[in-house]
Amino acid sequence: MARPRKARFYNGVELAKNLYTDPKKRPTYWLYIRQDGSKKTFQAATVEAANVLAEHNNAMAATHVSSPKKAHSKNTLALYAAEFIAWREQTSPDLVEKSSWKDNRVHHLINVGKYFTKGLTSLDRNDIMIWWDTLTPYQQKARHAEFRRFFNYLMGRDLLPKMKYNPFTTNDDRPRLYRASIPKRKSQRLTLTSFWTVYQAAGHLGFECLQIAMGMSLTTFMREGDICSLKLSDNLEDNLLKKVIGKSLAQSGEAKASRLQWNVGSYDLLRQLLHKARKASLINGACPYVISHTPTVKRVGKTKDHYAQVTPRRLVEMFDESRTFAGFTGENPPVFHGVRSLANAIAFEAGYGREQIQQVNAHKSIDTQLIYQDGHSLPFDDVQVEFTASQIGGSFN
Repeated sequence: MARPRKARFYNGVELAKNLYTDPKKRPTYWLYIRQDGSKKTFQAATVEAANVLAEHNNAMAATHVSSPKKAHSKNTLALYAAEFIAWREQTSPDLVEKSSWKDNRVHHLINVGKYFTKGLTSLDRNDIMIWWDTLTPYQQKARHAEFRRFFNYLMGRDLLPKMKYNPFTTNDDRPRLYRASIPKRKSQRLTLTSFWTVYQAAGHLGFECLQIAMGMSLTTFMREGDICSLKLSDNLEDNLLKKVIGKSLAQSGEAKASRLQWNVGSYDLLRQLLHKARKASLINGACPYVISHTPTVKRVGKTKDHYAQVTPRRLVEMFDESRTFAGFTGENPPVFHGVRSLANAIAFEAGYGREQIQQVNAHKSIDTQLIYQDGHSLPFDDVQVEFTASQIGGSFN
């Protein structure tokens, strides 16, 4: 009796059967060992894409053994999804660094490939429509733009003979798939009282990292993605906390992105939070991130380069757990993003001007002349909005 296969992992992702990392340790190269022992080296930009190709080859090998007549059917959506992912990363190298690509769109492409097992030559618009209608409005919104590119890629290579038009086209004069309307959902406003209630609940649950993150969001107006990416060394310089705002960078590019800096020396609340973050870092294996937490299972992967790093998704999960522990229930309870809204309300009440609040929210435009400056020499704007302990009803000591 053959021994069960020992699982192999790459960056926390289990490798498919017969798939191995490149013996020469070249990035994006992989080794596939066929059933007859012969070897094939191939390229795939991500481990997920490599797994798709390996699983496809495994399936084809199994089909060949059981039914040689069916072995020629290679034109599957899974195969071309992996090929498209590699092509996108080759033609748009910046994608590799974007979490929205690595964490979401790559998975959406791989999963749609797994869903459709029939060959591309028999795939028609009705097949796509039936699958599309099984998705929620949020899932449809998250997939539509990338799938439009994917199907343009397929149709440009004449791989979908039964489709006259791209089903994900946005042209009104052609048959297309429509996205379901996203229902309007308004979460409860987070007040100072509820903020501190959730804050204390986070402490009871051992989520000091969430307490620090909530404080950072309240004092700097940052979103969870920006907060989780802050590093104690990279973003702190001469008593200044500096950050290129992620959403602004994605929407406007490096030259026009909002660059903000806070004077830690004069901002008591922010200094308290960073002091807590440094202490937490030492406890959590010298984690370089401002937000750190030692998980039950210590592992790194494509979304974590240190085991104690906290991802935005995990941070939101911690907030939800703390909120429930604090007794907030109902259909639309407060969310982490509500801390940012609360910060805006406090700033208006404190008498800060509209331009100052726009600046700290990263909603202001950048002078056109900055387009011509090198990204590393672009200046950071001093943030004027600073709260006191009395204004937020507490401190972070």
